[in-house]
Amino acid sequence: SEALATELEGSGVTVTALCPGPTKTKFAESAGADKSGLFSGNIPTASDVASYGYQAMKDGKVVAVHGFKNKLSALVMPRLFPRFIVRKAVNKIQNNK
Repeated sequence: SEALATELEGSGVTVTALCPGPTKTKFAESAGADKSGLFSGNIPTASDVASYGYQAMKDGKVVAVHGFKNKLSALVMPRLFPRFIVRKAVNKIQNNK
């Protein structure tokens, strides 16, 4: 999506990749993921995430990561720590270990 956004710059067509992270839907329960640490705490609704993504698109953002925890894990941690540490941290969160 970032490469497409760059290629389309100035054409009037924009690209925004929405990275929603855990979202309150029936998917988590159906998939058995509702017990994961990723789905603990204050989880946004699909409507909240969609509104965020729409506003990000209107603001011309190329990548829109919803929520502080998601921004931390998707944008900050990979820049500060080696990938193997990030993978272990995410695995720990997912499995509540």
